Amino acid sequence: MSVQNRKVSSIPLVMKDDPYPATDESMHAIRAPAVSPTVAGTERLLLEIANLLATKLNPESLFETIAEVLGRLLKIDRASLAIYDPKRDQFEIVALALQQGSQIGKGWFIPHRGSRVGLVFDSGQASCTKLEPASAFFEDKPLFEEGMHMSSIIPLIIEGKPIGCFNVNRKDEEPFDRDEMALLVRIADQIAIAVTNSRKFDEMRLQKEELGRQNEYLLELTKESSRTDLLLLCPSLRSIRDRLITTAKVDATVMITGETGTGKGVLARALHDWSGRRDRPFVVCDCAALTTSLIETELFGHEKGAFTGANSRRMGRFELAHTGTLLLDEVAEMPLEIQSKLLGALQERQIYRVGGASPVKIDIRVIAATNRDLQAEVAAGRFRQDLFYRLNVVSLRLPPLRERVQDVLALAEHLIQFYAQKFARNICSLSPAARAMIQRYSWPGNIRELENVIERAVLLNNGPVLEMGSELDSGLKSSPGTGSYDHGFQPGSLTLNQMEQRYIRETLEVTGWRISGRKGAAEILGLHPNTLRSKMERLGIRHPPRCDVS
Repeated sequence: MSVQNRKVSSIPLVMKDDPYPATDESMHAIRAPAVSPTVAGTERLLLEIANLLATKLNPESLFETIAEVLGRLLKIDRASLAIYDPKRDQFEIVALALQQGSQIGKGWFIPHRGSRVGLVFDSGQASCTKLEPASAFFEDKPLFEEGMHMSSIIPLIIEGKPIGCFNVNRKDEEPFDRDEMALLVRIADQIAIAVTNSRKFDEMRLQKEELGRQNEYLLELTKESSRTDLLLLCPSLRSIRDRLITTAKVDATVMITGETGTGKGVLARALHDWSGRRDRPFVVCDCAALTTSLIETELFGHEKGAFTGANSRRMGRFELAHTGTLLLDEVAEMPLEIQSKLLGALQERQIYRVGGASPVKIDIRVIAATNRDLQAEVAAGRFRQDLFYRLNVVSLRLPPLRERVQDVLALAEHLIQFYAQKFARNICSLSPAARAMIQRYSWPGNIRELENVIERAVLLNNGPVLEMGSELDSGLKSSPGTGSYDHGFQPGSLTLNQMEQRYIRETLEVTGWRISGRKGAAEILGLHPNTLRSKMERLGIRHPPRCDVS
């Protein structure tokens, strides 16, 4: 709406049943932004405001400056900026000037219906009227109680659409004349431009921040791993290396099974690096580390406004892995309600973001990993059978380290070289005693435990030959399960779940049932604390009751 079409109306003071009293059109209309000589310095004021628009993007600081400049020419005691919020159907005062101690200042909400601001907003006409405490308009009484007697409200209009109102009050009962109203209308047009520019700037800033967060998130998920060479160092896996490379190039869905710490994630990364997708993202989703309420949005993303706190659209890991590989680690931990959506995504090769109605096409390769017996999980009703078949196109099993005795020394020597370089230690080899102890130990924590022990030993060792010194020796002797036969882990005597349960329980007892933190059970076992808690719940491991001695 142009300034030429704006009208100034006088609103009667008496209201009956109608929340909007009839508008008195007796007052003249503003046909053009003509400025009377009685308002001295008007053009200079408008030029000053135009310069402010070019230097200030914050609407609050800009508005305060405009109000102070305006106060030089017009006798005003209060100025406020009310912006319409369509979700609440209310106006929020986002800026207040010249009366900072007002109880109805910044952050105050004005209802759309039954308010002067709402009437001006709907009509698109500027209004000048006297305030009375008995008025039924929402603003009149509180403003009158603060000493205001005259009110001038001008709609803020951009491209023919109102966005809010510019409100000016004075304590005198002298109404704003034609020239003053013309000036206020011109200033309101400038303020509307400033508010619009500020909104666009904020949207761009938020989009930039969100893109930055997504970039950091993607870099974290797809960070390079240099440990795929561990697989090639294992003599037990060299015989099936050709099969692994063939599997990698087929681009089929792969299921990798094995105990915790056997290198399932490393194998998944190797399959990606050996495939035609090697130059595309490799994204990991640890299903055990995500709560039920988070896993859906982590996998599939969400639209803006899908739930409280969803201030912008977010890409899920399926979209982040587009044209690349997605590893679903500990897939057996996924809730049943999410399993059905995962099945649909794998079958249709498309996903729906949370809160979205349009499908998003995806081109990814999925690799799933688990330390559970999925067939047993299917039989127990904890895992969908159709999803099991969809994931189990190609199956690979990584044996535990105790079944790969020939791999232990090769891995240990490689890890010694790696950490010796990292910590600047001059260590060349293992001593015969250390070699014997490493081969004798059962390594229930598998490669992850071996890496943890070697890292600690290299860090504390000073000589060129790694001895089984106090730290490494005590670490092995105090670890639960040292010497597989000493702790009753006789082949065939326990099931895998029973052995895992026993090992976790003994580790917890050593740490005083401390799960997370430094020297907690999760760190010793090489697990994420949430993964350990999930295992404890699945295996029925609970803290023993405390006994009070009176």
